[in-house]
Amino acid sequence: MRRPHWRKMTWVLILWSGAILAWAIGGAAANKCASQTGDAYLSAHTAQQACQAGTGIGVALILFVGFFGFLFFSLIWFMTRPKGRDCPVCGNKVKRGETACKNCSHDFAVAARAATA
Repeated sequence: MRRPHWRKMTWVLILWSGAILAWAIGGAAANKCASQTGDAYLSAHTAQQACQAGTGIGVALILFVGFFGFLFFSLIWFMTRPKGRDCPVCGNKVKRGETACKNCSHDFAVAARAATA
C-alpha cells in the first residue's frame, strides 16, 4: 500500500491542528470547578461560575492562538508549493503549464490521453 506523499508543511499543519485540538480538550477537561467552595467574598455557586468562565476564556484563547498559527502555517504552505512536476521518463522538473519535457520530449498530453483510453 502506498503512503501519501505529502509535503512537509502539510504534516506541520496536521500536527499543529492536532496539538491545538488536544490542548483545548485537555484545558476544558482539566477544570476543577466542582471543588470550588467559595470564601468570605464569593459563595460556592459564584466561585464555580467564575471558575467555569475562566476555563471558557482559557479554551477560547487556545483556539485563538491555534487559528492564527494555522493561518501562518497555511501561508507558508501556499508560498512553498512546487513550481512544476517531475517527468516520469527522465525525472527532471517540468515547469507548470508546459506539456512536454525539454530534456526527453515526453509529451504529458499524449500520456494523459493514452491513460484514459
